Amino acid sequence: MSDDELDFDPDELAMLRQLFRSEAQDALETVTARLLASGSARPSPEALTEMMRVTHTLKGAAGTVGRHAMVDLAHRLESAFVALGREASPWTAATADRVVEVLDALRGYLDHVDEPNADALADALRAQIDHISRPHRPAASQPPAFVEPLPETVLGPESDAGPPPEPKAWLRVDPERVDALMSSAGELLFDRTRIERRVQLLRTLARDLARTRQALHDAVVDDTAVRSPARIALVDAEVALAGQAALLSQTTAALLDEIEALRRTIGELQRGLTRIRMESARSLMTHAARTLRALRRATGVTVELRTVGEDTEFDKAVAEHLVDPITQLLRNAVAHGIEPSEERSAHGKPPVATITIRARQDGHSLVLEVGDDGRGIDTAALSKRLVATGAWSAARARLANDADVLAALLDTGISIRGEADELAGRGVGIGLVRQTVAKLGGEVKVASTPGKGTTFTLRLPLSTALAQAMLFKVDGQVYAIPSVHVSETTLVDAHATTATVRLDVVPVLRLEQLLGHGAATDRKPAIVVSFAGKRLVCTVDKIIGVREIIIKPLGPLLAPLTLYAGATVSGSGKVQLILDPAQLVRRTHPDAPVAAHTDPGASSAVLAGRALVVDDSRAIREAMTSMLGNEGWIVDVAEDGARALQMTRQVRYDLVITDLEMPELGGFELIARLRKDDRFKTTPVVIITSRANPEHRRRARDLSVRALVAKPITRRKLLEALSAR
Repeated sequence: MSDDELDFDPDELAMLRQLFRSEAQDALETVTARLLASGSARPSPEALTEMMRVTHTLKGAAGTVGRHAMVDLAHRLESAFVALGREASPWTAATADRVVEVLDALRGYLDHVDEPNADALADALRAQIDHISRPHRPAASQPPAFVEPLPETVLGPESDAGPPPEPKAWLRVDPERVDALMSSAGELLFDRTRIERRVQLLRTLARDLARTRQALHDAVVDDTAVRSPARIALVDAEVALAGQAALLSQTTAALLDEIEALRRTIGELQRGLTRIRMESARSLMTHAARTLRALRRATGVTVELRTVGEDTEFDKAVAEHLVDPITQLLRNAVAHGIEPSEERSAHGKPPVATITIRARQDGHSLVLEVGDDGRGIDTAALSKRLVATGAWSAARARLANDADVLAALLDTGISIRGEADELAGRGVGIGLVRQTVAKLGGEVKVASTPGKGTTFTLRLPLSTALAQAMLFKVDGQVYAIPSVHVSETTLVDAHATTATVRLDVVPVLRLEQLLGHGAATDRKPAIVVSFAGKRLVCTVDKIIGVREIIIKPLGPLLAPLTLYAGATVSGSGKVQLILDPAQLVRRTHPDAPVAAHTDPGASSAVLAGRALVVDDSRAIREAMTSMLGNEGWIVDVAEDGARALQMTRQVRYDLVITDLEMPELGGFELIARLRKDDRFKTTPVVIITSRANPEHRRRARDLSVRALVAKPITRRKLLEALSAR
């Protein structure tokens, strides 16, 4: 199958192959770890089964992205594992070494798969893998008959076949290792502070020593008439003491300079480790482009995407959580904002609408703007909906201005639509955006101009490891709240239950009572906290100010205490707890929604429908998302059956496409559980698998599966499966 037959545009295919490469490296590392865990002994049946499953998944993903040589190599390796699993097959320490050599060579092959000499490398690998399947016992006087190492013309840096290959573009590092290094850098910072305090103590001692020396000098000078040996000894001691005091003072001053240099070095280390966690906004925007293309095909809306700031970098952990909010905002724009081409032309607008995503850094924050040039938000209609749903009283609606109405959109999650479809109308989407961003320590704002469009602005911390936080004291203990949720400070009377903040009356939360330190007896400083559209005033004993902190997860002892979102450590080594703004809001706004859930019974299916793709290969999930999106489907994905089952409890899907062999919960088990749910008894299910054997087909028929498709999956196979009855 050529690249033209894969039905992906060149940029999309390049992205999918990059995903596959990363996924394949992880898979090979998993197999290697399983093998090495057994030492020189034969791997256990469970370990061999896992090694075969991972290799099998790798084979299917390779076929989906058109890496056909890798399909063959993975198939041969899987067959080799099957042969090695037979008890009759000899297993020695050399056998494990040969397998590890093959796995290392496969990793090298992935790095050079697009080079002209890739075929030679693949041929050498086939010979190595076949040698594993058919090991022979060398004579005692001969060395083991290993396949010759791969020729230098393939991988070697000193080859005569041309210039050496460029170094790898990516260094793959486990995120937990980066987090551990970041934590160690934080410990260095604490160590520096402790050393600095010791040096300050030395400076104090040096000053005291200088004063003592001066007192001794004065006493000796006053006794100039006495020329006894004792006085002479005292003079000599005073002179020596003066020199030592001066040396001590110079040494402590030099130590302070070195500590300052250490502070700068630690700062560079922390910033460097933070940069390792960063990725550009390009991948997020690429995903947005695919989503919008699917929406365009599904709805017929003529709209194009414009992106600005693709090189803006931020924490990958933040980027992964932003996929769903950006997707929801795009759906919202298509459902609510973009007018039909005829209406746009009648109002003097270009017939093709534009959605713009902008990314930029603002200090320690990431700012993402998702805007459209559509009709804007009808605040009058939204105000009526707020009253109709009971979110507002009629009197409140009469007093509200446009800014109040737009703020209520984020606060209540009310939708202007009276009916729900696949894109909008349930009042869930904006609430999910707000909740997700808030959990990341960010905030969402909306601005809209009638006839010109709507813009949602997401402001988040650049990194989940470093953050700006407001520090304060309650009963001598230092606590923190993320600065993004702190709008200002104020003063609160001793027994006040509410406070007026910029003409708004907001509830007061007494942290001295919440944290178990008794009641307030006098006027106190307070912090105004905003979260998920709600505000409250938290009283404290003393406001320390804004500091940059290293966020650490709570240990198992404190994890059950939901009031705290994490912890940091002060320069003196004391633990400082970070309060969770969501929990504070719950205590003052008990009726506020804390999470948004889709109503399983809500009406659905106006477009092609909503599909759930379940596969442990990310490359296959992305490929299926593209294929289904081109056919008008809105697509959600899950990495295994257990995660898929959780998702089906919240959303009713019109189509489920699943792999069979997955960790946690396999495909057949997932389908069996879905069939016990009345909502999914008749939902079309398609299986994609590399094991399309008669037994699997029989089980699929018993579970009323619409089609069982053999990997590698293609658009033609998918369309045939969807049209099957």
